[in-house]
Amino acid sequence: RLHEVVLLYNRAEHCTIELSICVNDITSTFCQLQFMTAKQHGERITTIHLHIMTSSTRRPLRLQNTTLLLLSLLLASSNAFTSPQTLSSSRNEAARISSTKPTTTRLYANQFDITKPTFDLLSFRQIRSDALLRYNSLNQSEPLRINLFLLLTVSLLGYPLWCESVTGELPTALSSVGAAAAGVGCGALFNRERSRRSNQLNRMEKELNAESLEVKLPVNKAITSMRPTATLKQLKSKRRIVALRGNKDQFTEVMDMLCSLRRRFVQSQTLLVLVPTDGSTKEEWGWDDKQMGDSLWLADATNIGQFLDYFQELLGSDEGVSNDNELAWFALNFKGRSIASGLGEAPKILELMGQQLQPMELIDDTDAAVVPADMPVANEILECQKKFYNVLTSTGDLEAMKAIFTDGKMQEVNEVIGAGGRIDGWVECLKPDARPANMVIADQDIFVSSPTLAYSTCVEFPPNAGIDGATLLASQRWVRETANDEWKLELHQTIPWAAGTRAGGTLRCDCRGCVALTSSQEKRTFGGLIG
Repeated sequence: RLHEVVLLYNRAEHCTIELSICVNDITSTFCQLQFMTAKQHGERITTIHLHIMTSSTRRPLRLQNTTLLLLSLLLASSNAFTSPQTLSSSRNEAARISSTKPTTTRLYANQFDITKPTFDLLSFRQIRSDALLRYNSLNQSEPLRINLFLLLTVSLLGYPLWCESVTGELPTALSSVGAAAAGVGCGALFNRERSRRSNQLNRMEKELNAESLEVKLPVNKAITSMRPTATLKQLKSKRRIVALRGNKDQFTEVMDMLCSLRRRFVQSQTLLVLVPTDGSTKEEWGWDDKQMGDSLWLADATNIGQFLDYFQELLGSDEGVSNDNELAWFALNFKGRSIASGLGEAPKILELMGQQLQPMELIDDTDAAVVPADMPVANEILECQKKFYNVLTSTGDLEAMKAIFTDGKMQEVNEVIGAGGRIDGWVECLKPDARPANMVIADQDIFVSSPTLAYSTCVEFPPNAGIDGATLLASQRWVRETANDEWKLELHQTIPWAAGTRAGGTLRCDCRGCVALTSSQEKRTFGGLIG
C-alpha cells in the first residue's frame, strides 16, 4: 500500500511518480505494474524502475515515456487510496530485499525544444513556445482581461437563453436589447485586447527569430586578425544592433552619415550590420580603410542569405509591401528587444542616438579631438568647427555667423517648417540670454568624405553639466565648391546624449536659423517592421 503519492507532470513525455510502498506488498505491486504496462501499450517499450534503498527512505518508482492513461492505471492498480500503514514492522525484511540498480535516463534536446511552435487559440495560429512564455511572464493581467471580456460577451449575448432559468422570469424586449448591446461592447473590448496580444506575440516572435542571426565581429587588427563569430543571442547585454538591408546605391547614400558617427557607435556599444542585396562590397559604397581603421563598430553578416531571409520575413508580414528592394532596417537594444525599424527611408541616426543609443563610456569635457595627423583637411575642418562654437558661445557676432554658413536652405530644416514648425533666426539665437554661453565641446571627430564634403561631430558640455550632466551630441556638415575654396557650414544638428536619459528634443540649424523638434509622448503602438 502507498503511504504517499507525489506526481510531477511537465507536459512532456516524461513524468515521475514517487511512491512509499509497504515492504510486505513490494513484490506483488511490482509485478502488477509490469503487467499493466505491457497490456496497455502492446509492443511499445515502457521502462519501469523500482528502486529500493533503506527502510527509512522512500522508494522511488520511475516511469519513462508514459501517458496520462497509464498514470491512471498505475495509481488504481497500486491501491493508492487505501489507508496508510507503518513500515516499522518490516525493516528487517526490507534489508533482505536486494535493490535494483537505477537506470540513467537520457534527455535529448529535441524533446524539450522551447522554440517549438504551439497552436494559440486566441491568435488562431502557430506561435513559438518561448514567445508565449515571455508574454505570459511579462503580462499578468492582460490574459485575465481577455478571458473576462470573452465570458461577458458570451453571457450577455446568450441572455435570452438563460434568463428564465436563472431569474425565473421571461426576458423582456428592453432587457434583451440592453444585454445584446452590452455583449457587443464586451465583444469589441475582447477583440481589441486580443489584437493587442497578437501584436505583442508577433513582435516577440520576430525578436526571437533574430537571435539566430550570426555576425562576424570586428577586432583590433594590432592584436589579432582572427574575427570571431557570434549570434545575436550571444551578443545580448553586450552590444546593441542596427542592421540595414539595401543595394549599392542606397548604402552609398547613407555611408557618409554612418561613418561620421563611427566614434559614437563605439561609445554606445552599437554594432552596425550592412546586408547588401546585390552582392556589392564596402569599397563600392565609398569605404575608406585609411580613415576607418579597425572599424570596431561595423560587423559583417556571416551568412548574408540568412539575414536576407529574415528581412523577407519581416517585409512579408507588412501589408502593402510590394518592393522588396527598398532600404529596410531594424535596431535592437541590449536585451534583444526591438527599439526602432523602418522601410524605404534611411534611419535618422542622430535622433536614434539620442533616443535609444546613449553612450556607455564616460566622456569628459577634457577629452581631446581625434584627428589623424597626416590629414591636413581634417585639421581645417576642426578649425572651422572651433570658429563656429566661438561665435555661438562667446562673441555672438551675427555677421561672423552668416559668413560661416552657406546660403543654401537645407531640407532637414525645410521639412520642419513645412510641418508647421517655427524657425528662430540667428538674430534671436545669438542674443546673450539665448545663446549657450560658456558651453565647451570635447571629443571632436572628423570624417572627410571627399575633397568637397566633410563631417564633424563633438560632445557639448553646457555650464555646470558635470560628469552625469545633460551632455549633447552635435554634428556638422561642411561643403565647398572646389578643393581650394573655404569650408562652409551647411547644417548643424544637436541632440541630448547622456547615459541613462532619452532625448526630449533636437535642434537643426542652417543659414536662416534654428528649428526645434520635441519628442511626443510615447504611445503604445506596434508599427515598424518588428513592432
